[in-house]
Amino acid sequence: MNLTMLPIGKEGVIDVCRVKDATKKFLEGLGIVPGTVISIVAEMQGNLIVNIKGSRIALSKGIAQQLILEK
Repeated sequence: MNLTMLPIGKEGVIDVCRVKDATKKFLEGLGIVPGTVISIVAEMQGNLIVNIKGSRIALSKGIAQQLILEK
């Protein structure tokens, strides 16, 4: 299941980041790495506001679709 399928307010654990290397390094700098707990705070026009390690971060729908969660 990808991040866009996670209900608002529920938590998931990132399993795989299927993005390009440059984007992966950017996400790693934000703390978005496999094994990290993530939750969706809000959705606006398909884009997401997520809570990760106590910080709120905006992610585009395209990037969120490439973040796969553990089952």
